[in-house]
Amino acid sequence: MSKILILLLPLLCFTSAVKAQGNWYERDEDTFVADTNRWSFGVNLGAYFADNNTAVLYTGSPRVSLYGVEFIMQQQFNRQFFEDYFQYPLDDEVEYPLEPRYQTAFELGGHLGFRFLPRFNLFADFNVVQLDFEQAFTVAIQDPFNGIPGPTFEQIPIIGEENRFFLNLGLQYDYYVGNFSEAYISVFGHANNVQMQQNYFVVDNREFNIFHFNPNTSNQRPGGNGLGFGFGTGFKFQFYEHVWVDLMYQLVRSEIELTETVTEQGLHHSLGIRVIWK
Repeated sequence: MSKILILLLPLLCFTSAVKAQGNWYERDEDTFVADTNRWSFGVNLGAYFADNNTAVLYTGSPRVSLYGVEFIMQQQFNRQFFEDYFQYPLDDEVEYPLEPRYQTAFELGGHLGFRFLPRFNLFADFNVVQLDFEQAFTVAIQDPFNGIPGPTFEQIPIIGEENRFFLNLGLQYDYYVGNFSEAYISVFGHANNVQMQQNYFVVDNREFNIFHFNPNTSNQRPGGNGLGFGFGTGFKFQFYEHVWVDLMYQLVRSEIELTETVTEQGLHHSLGIRVIWK
């Protein structure tokens, strides 16, 4: 998050300088004539904050995967490795992450806009995100020589990676128009495609893949498509001739489908900048 703030700080300072120079004023609606070039193109860069409802799939818990952590540890071909590593018997109970959550992700994409009225734009955004899940589950080791009452607890890292593709189609309204700046609100429809890339845990630098096998489908990599809608707001200022910078925020409510049992509605946020040529 600190990297994002560092990225946005120079832009905010530049915006303040523009305002201080007297370029911040309302443009007369009667003299606001649409340019001959109504198309705009851009690049989206930002931070994506995912809803965590579907992060539970990456915990390895038997309630979301029959072939998770406990299944792997009980397999005959793995048993000797775990016995050698832990040295003492493990409790049957495994404590999984209590609050599964994704890390903040970097969002990258493209933007296409068309101004059909002086203050109204149709737009499309095409964005991709790679979400990371990095938490730990806890095992209890029955070590009779640990010198404490009860077992010894050890945390085992568990990792997940998920790719998401977004398509937003909507309408943008410029409620403020200055000489070198604009402020807007937007509403849009949202479609997504989600796919798990990997899920594993690590013991003694060895990776153990967690399988999410579904006998009802030939695709053994969880994922699916979802729909939703969103709202946005932003502030645009002219950076250089035809180049504009857009400081933007978007809120999306959408369905995320990973498996038949892990399909959730949630709120997702993004905060970032858009560099536009228009």
